[in-house]
Amino acid sequence: KLLARLMKVKHLNEIVGVDVSIASLEMAARRLRLDRLPARSRERMTLLQGALTYRDRRIEGYDAVALVEVIEHLEIDRLRAMERAVFEHAHPALIVVTTPNAEYNVRFPGLAPGAMRHADHRFEWTRHEFLTWAETVAARNGYQVQISGIGEADAEVGAPSQMAVFRLAGVA
Repeated sequence: KLLARLMKVKHLNEIVGVDVSIASLEMAARRLRLDRLPARSRERMTLLQGALTYRDRRIEGYDAVALVEVIEHLEIDRLRAMERAVFEHAHPALIVVTTPNAEYNVRFPGLAPGAMRHADHRFEWTRHEFLTWAETVAARNGYQVQISGIGEADAEVGAPSQMAVFRLAGVA
């Protein structure tokens, strides 16, 4: 869905989607109707198979990276590898990371106490855990970070999802 929205932004010259799953990339290509797009539009979109836990020169040099509901699918001990690949090596001016707010899970009917939202999630963080991680990553890599909620916030448990927007220090 994000790739489809980005394709509508005409001043974006190049859009790259990365996934570890070839099946997910094939599904994205079908949903985006890449085979039916005019050549000029099709040339703006690239889908790559890869893992964000390894340095990948193909994703270096871009202005921005969006990790939308991605990090919670990594083993927690692989987060540092993702950090190095994205923040240190790809090193874009802007990085957006979204992830579920674990505190909000109590508001989902039918979700057992302590359960995660998706069977493939390896962890889900509280707002404090996410803030601590984001501030640590920002400080270690020369970024400034702003945290916000996504969705309607509950006074007690916050918003359903949370977002960190990292900007390279000194870049507008």
